[in-house]
Parts: sequence; structure tokens; C-alpha cells
Amino acid sequence: MPLSTVDKEEIIQFSKLANDWWDEEGSMSFLHSMSEIRTKFIKSELIENFELKDKKYILNGLEILDLGCGGGIASEPLCRLGANLTGVDESQKLIDVAKLHAKKMKLQIDYRCNNIEAISKLKKRYDVILGLELLEHVNNIDYFCKLITCLLKKDGIIILSTINKTLLSKIFVIDMAENILKKIPRGTHHYDKFINPKEINKIFSQYNFHIKNIKGINFNPLLNKWKLTNNTSINYITSLSKK
Repeated sequence: MPLSTVDKEEIIQFSKLANDWWDEEGSMSFLHSMSEIRTKFIKSELIENFELKDKKYILNGLEILDLGCGGGIASEPLCRLGANLTGVDESQKLIDVAKLHAKKMKLQIDYRCNNIEAISKLKKRYDVILGLELLEHVNNIDYFCKLITCLLKKDGIIILSTINKTLLSKIFVIDMAENILKKIPRGTHHYDKFINPKEINKIFSQYNFHIKNIKGINFNPLLNKWKLTNNTSINYITSLSKK
């Protein structure tokens, strides 16, 4: 029987935030302010990987699976660029929020309350797999990453963003953002689940995947903005493809 990747306590924690998900000044403000820079990285990686021509709906026809989609903050901008989005989350409350907001925005996104084990059994393969601010919330990270590779088409690409396991990340994410500034609900993150890029590369190399590109995502509290940098000591985003 396969190991479960589900962390029920994490699902409960995020379900409590459902009603606040699309409040850009609320408990999800960090995700909202981070969305633009994440989308920029994703768009750039997809243009290079699939040799896309610049046009309004540049991602037209690409099948994208957004794992741990929450209320749809990452899914919606990619849908607007023409991609066919499937958003999966294990919280029914968050999926309900995502569906309602997509309807309000007149966007066609296939949102499902499900887990990666069940999705992998459907045998559908995707051009792009997203796991944004997700790895630090799942159990059995090795098995989870293996399932990601099984969901990808031959020439597909994986894009992950997560938190590095460093003293700086603990100070910034848990001590500052959660406990002092209260920008993130207390208890959202656990240091023992943070993962560094070398560990990600080691896990995925077992399946012949390697890191293509990696950038740090750094927050400027004075400007309330995120930017892509070469400093990956706290938050980072990376793309992986087969060798």
C-alpha cells in the first residue's frame, strides 16, 4: 500500500483560512504579493521549454496541473494566459473558494478536491506540474516527488517554489513573518519540513530529472514587493526537466 502524502493537520490549518483567501490585505497577503513574480518566472520557463511564440494567450493549449492550488491564486493568472488549468487541493473549503472566484472572474478552471495519489491513478499526463509553496506542507516528500514525475509528459517541466532549510529562513518565515509581524498565520510552517535545493535535486535525480533554473524570491518589506534574485537562502523557485 502506498505511503500517504497527506498531512491532515496542514489541511485543517489552511481550510480555516478559506474565507480570507482572496483578501489581498489579509492572512494570504504574502501569497498575493508573491503571485506576480512567481507568474513571471513560470511564464519565462514555459516559453523557453516549449519554444513558445509571444502572443496574448501565449500558454494556449498547455495542460497545467497546479498541485495544492488552494483558492487559485497561482492558477488564475496562468489561465488568463491561455493554459488549460487543473487545480487540485485536499481542502474542500479551498476548492469551493477557488471555484466561486473563478466563476466570478469568468475563468474556466478544472478545480478538484483530491490528492496526488488519486490523480496519478487517472493516467492523464500534463505538460507542466506546479507545486508552489507546497513541499513544506506534505508528508513523505520522496514519494510525493516520485508521483509528480509520473504525472508529467515526456517533454514536460516541473516548477516548484518552497522554503530553504536555513537559519535565515527560520528567522524570517517563522520568527518574523509568523510570530512577530503576523503576516502569516502562526503555525503555518514547521522548520523540519523546509527543504534545500540540493535535497530536491537529489530526490528528482533518481528519476532522471535535474534542476534547469533556480532563483531566490526575496521580499522587500519597505516596498511590500517580491523580486527574483540569486539569493536562495529563504524562499526559492526552481524548474526541473528530464536530462
